Amino acid sequence: MREVFTLTDVLVVPIYLMIFWWIASMVKHKHIDSEPYYKYFTIGFMLKVFAGIAFALIYTYHYGETDTHYYYWGTQSLEKLAHKNFDAFAQIMAGGHTPELRSAFDWTTGWPTYWRDTNSFAVCRFNVPLYLLGFKTFLGNIMVLNAFLFIGFWKFYKLMLKLFPNNDRNFAIALLFVPSVVFWGSSLLKDSWCIVMSMFVFCAIHSLFISRKRIVGNIILLIVCSYISMSIRPYSFFTTMGAGLVWIGFTYVYRMQSRMFRVMIFPIIVAVMWLVGVGLFSRLGSLANERYQSIDAIIETAVIIQDDLKKEYYGGNSFDIGAFDPSIGGLASKAPAAIVAGVFRPFLWESRNVLMLISGLETFAIMLLIIYLLLKFGLRRIINVIMRKPFLIAASIFVITYAFFVGLTTANFGALVRYRMPVIVFLALILAVIWRYMQLSRLLSQSDNDQ
Repeated sequence: MREVFTLTDVLVVPIYLMIFWWIASMVKHKHIDSEPYYKYFTIGFMLKVFAGIAFALIYTYHYGETDTHYYYWGTQSLEKLAHKNFDAFAQIMAGGHTPELRSAFDWTTGWPTYWRDTNSFAVCRFNVPLYLLGFKTFLGNIMVLNAFLFIGFWKFYKLMLKLFPNNDRNFAIALLFVPSVVFWGSSLLKDSWCIVMSMFVFCAIHSLFISRKRIVGNIILLIVCSYISMSIRPYSFFTTMGAGLVWIGFTYVYRMQSRMFRVMIFPIIVAVMWLVGVGLFSRLGSLANERYQSIDAIIETAVIIQDDLKKEYYGGNSFDIGAFDPSIGGLASKAPAAIVAGVFRPFLWESRNVLMLISGLETFAIMLLIIYLLLKFGLRRIINVIMRKPFLIAASIFVITYAFFVGLTTANFGALVRYRMPVIVFLALILAVIWRYMQLSRLLSQSDNDQ
C-alpha cells in the first residue's frame, strides 16, 4: 500500500483541532444568546471532524487501499501536475477530459486511478483546494473537508428551523447526530459531497424563489452546487432539482388566497414545473456520465447492475430486487421493492459487519417510529401534515425518488448504506416534523379536556 500518513499528519491534526475548537467556540458564543440552538454548533462541528478522522483511520488500517485513498492520491496527482504543466491542470480543473490531457500525467505526478470514470474523478478535481488547505496531508485534507461540509449541514439546519420553528433538538438529531450520516457524511467519498450539495441547493432555492433574498450570491451558489452534484452523481442532482421544483410550485400555489383559483392554476403550475424538469434533464444530460444521459441509459444501467450483483465476487453482500424488463413498465414494476431497499435494507438479519449492523439498527428504529406514528397519529393526519407544507411534499418526493434510484442501481449493501444517506436525513426530518405535530395535537387535546 502506498504511503498515506506522514509526520506532517501528526503535526497538522492537533493544530487544526485547536483552531477548529476555537472557531466553533467563538461562533457559538457570538450567537447563543439570540439563537439558543447554537448550543449544538460546537459539538456538531467537532463530532464531524472527529468522525472524519475515525473514517480515515478505519478505512486505512482495516480495509487497506480503498476509494477514499484513490480520491486523495488522484488529488495529489492533480496538484503535482499543476507544477509540471499548469495549462493541462487548468483544463482538467475546468472539466477537460481528453486523451491528450491524460498523457500530461507521468511518473513524477502519478496517474489518477479514476481518470476513466469522470464522475469519480470529479471528486479529485473539487478536492484540490481542500487538499492544499490540509497541507497536502491525508488527515489534514479530511479535516478541512469536514469543516466545509459542516457549513452545508449547519446552513440547512438553520433553514429547517426557519421553516419549522421549535424543532431544534429533533432536527439536530436528524442532521448532526445520526451515526451512519455522521460517519459516511464525513468521508472523502462521493457520498459526503452529494448530500451537502443537495443541502446547499435547497438553501439556494429557498433564498431565490421563496424568501427572495441575496439573489446574486444564491444564483452563484445554485449554479456551482448544481454543477458539482451533476459532475459527481447525476441522479442526485436530478432528484434534488425535481424536489426543488415541486417545492417552488406548491409554495406559489399555497400563497394564493382563493381556493378556486388554486384549483384552476394548479394544473398549469404542474405542467410548467414538468416542462422545466424535462428541459433540465435534456439540456444538462450531456454533462452527466453516459449511464445517466437519458431514461433509456438509466434503465440499461439498472439492468446491468442487477445482473452483475448476482456474481459470486460480492460474497453474499448483495441484494436482489428481482429481474425486470429494460422498459418503463419493467422499471415501474420494481419501484416498491427498490424503494423499500433504498430506505430500509439491510434488515438486521442481513447485516454482515458492524457498520451494516449500525445502519440496520437505524433503519429498524425508523421503521418502528413510522409504525408508532401510524398507530398513534394516523395515516390521514400524517398525510394532512405533509400536504399542508410545500417543503414536506418536496422532501417526501425526494425520499421516494432517491430511494428508488439507490435501490435500483446499487449492487450491494456496503454501497447502499452510503448512497442512501440523503434518504435517511430527509426522512428523519419529515418524521421529526410529524412528531412535533403529534405532540402539539396531544397538548391541544389535553387543554380542551381541562376546560
